[in-house]
Amino acid sequence: MKRRTGSPGTLAYYNALKHIFELESGILTATLPHAGERGRNDEERFRAFLSKVLPRRFSIGTGFLVCSNPAAPPSRQMDTVIYDEIHNSPLHRELAAYVFPIEMIYGTVEVKGLLTPNDLVPILQSIARIRHLAKEKFYVVYGEKAVAEDKPDQAVVEQIEVMHKLAPRAFLFAYDATWKRHSSFVSALKKALVKVPEAHVHGVVVLAKEWFAYQIAYAENGPTLKHYTDNGLLRFVKHMIHSLASVPMQQMSIDRYLNIEASSDTPLHPASRKPRG
Repeated sequence: MKRRTGSPGTLAYYNALKHIFELESGILTATLPHAGERGRNDEERFRAFLSKVLPRRFSIGTGFLVCSNPAAPPSRQMDTVIYDEIHNSPLHRELAAYVFPIEMIYGTVEVKGLLTPNDLVPILQSIARIRHLAKEKFYVVYGEKAVAEDKPDQAVVEQIEVMHKLAPRAFLFAYDATWKRHSSFVSALKKALVKVPEAHVHGVVVLAKEWFAYQIAYAENGPTLKHYTDNGLLRFVKHMIHSLASVPMQQMSIDRYLNIEASSDTPLHPASRKPRG
């Protein structure tokens, strides 16, 4: 193919990326004989893609999410975790997966090779569990204070703990889906959101069909979706960047996790990896 002298533009660029995804998933990944490994291969390709299009301050990985409350169960292993590595660090870095404090999470992405109606409710339940963890997010800021009222010139550092409850952004990336009509897909997603009202989706894309949708926050008449049938991948990336950037980030209260006196109660024992389909 003869190369053009001018730039083809952003839309053409993302259309090319979409075709590359389709070839890689439909042909290269399909050469693997095991369904679970095909799923993990698709996830690896997606994480590599995100590392190219997201700002460098967003780190990309996979793993389990926990909060500092020992009574709160951890998340299942998330396909893709978008996290902060400037102010914070995972609790554990193992070869297969990391364990992330909820405070350092910008967002999560479920990745599906073929999305079906039966997938929606379990995915939303996983999102709801993460939103529950986010109700206990603790950070620290540092200031100075005088050692005594009569010694104003003798200042020491003071650590102040603050709490935020904003949940990480939740996304779903599907290479393809079983719905033949866009309206049926949107209807199924709305019905699933009604069944799991604690969940919220910030972006869903079905790559092969160019479908993209996201949920409107605090809609008065039940779950409300904004949805499109064109340029799905580009819309997904643009909306993801805006959504992730809206999550405030600072240093987490690490004392809540590295509490020596209560180390046996620290929630560092994640659930087993979810089955792959």
